[in-house]
Amino acid sequence: MTAPHREKKRPRSRSRARRRVRALGLLLTVISGLAALPLVVLDLFPTLQPYGRQLLAFLASAIPYLPIPLVGVALGLMLLLGGRLRLIGVGLLVVVIVLGSQPWWSFPTASTPRPPSTALRVLSLNTEFGQANQDQILQLAKSADILAFQENTPEFMASLGAKGLSADFPYRAGSAELDSYGTMLWSRTPVTVVALGNTLYMSLVVRTSVRGTEWTVSTVHAVSPKDGTGIWQTDAAAIADLLRPYVGEHLVVVGDFNAIDEHLTMRRIRAVGLQDSMAGWPLTAGDGFQNSWPNDPRVPFLIRIDHALHSASVDAWRPRYVTVSGSDHRALIASFAPR
Repeated sequence: MTAPHREKKRPRSRSRARRRVRALGLLLTVISGLAALPLVVLDLFPTLQPYGRQLLAFLASAIPYLPIPLVGVALGLMLLLGGRLRLIGVGLLVVVIVLGSQPWWSFPTASTPRPPSTALRVLSLNTEFGQANQDQILQLAKSADILAFQENTPEFMASLGAKGLSADFPYRAGSAELDSYGTMLWSRTPVTVVALGNTLYMSLVVRTSVRGTEWTVSTVHAVSPKDGTGIWQTDAAAIADLLRPYVGEHLVVVGDFNAIDEHLTMRRIRAVGLQDSMAGWPLTAGDGFQNSWPNDPRVPFLIRIDHALHSASVDAWRPRYVTVSGSDHRALIASFAPR
């Protein structure tokens, strides 16, 4: 007689391995989801950012890195789910990778317009109490029409003047003060001050003519949320009030905003009718993701808080950010042309 047929049992090791994979997927999904959730909420509901003292404002600074925990969620779902349900994780992973890599997409720069010879070129830098390397500034200034310095101290201004910068940029507007309070524009062409901002640190608006175009130029220095989210908001409101009357002109605005694009304060400033030059023409392929702070050898550049904005009547190219020793900010170099 033949022995009765016995159904083969699945090896226990394979079943145990699958349980471990699913447990890992569950853990990865939960941890990544918990990391992503507050960033999603703060991005969708920016009015929540000032709450919780400075905590939520600082947490919102991580919104640009939201694709990282979302990738973790997608990978966790791929490990956790089986069969056709795994396609959910695959689909989410593809979407996150495509959207998250947008700043690095290659653009057809050969066919996009280059800044014309008549373009306005502006250099902006927070000098960190006047400690920025002046030789580097002098080199960068050669191709600029206007220089905008935040944290412009008397010693910094006097030293740059003694090194010959006054000869090329004889026109100035703003102030030279100790600590963070001084803000100044240096120009090759005559400037007329038309407004000063009701901000803690000096912010100003000037008019000037460069190669036949009348320009309205502003440089601002907003307070950081670490000084308190109340003054952080009121300072941004004062900047918005300063700029609002001039959005119908060829207006460009540069400076240290102490906020990333997704922060509530930056959204309110742009809402007066300003556009971010990072959405402008590319200078090089995939030049969109550039950070400006902090310039510290112990950590990488983490966020972009130095911006170049412009009115609707102006075309812009994405700024170039250049590391200048001595300052905790990168210098911003932006080009604009009348539309």
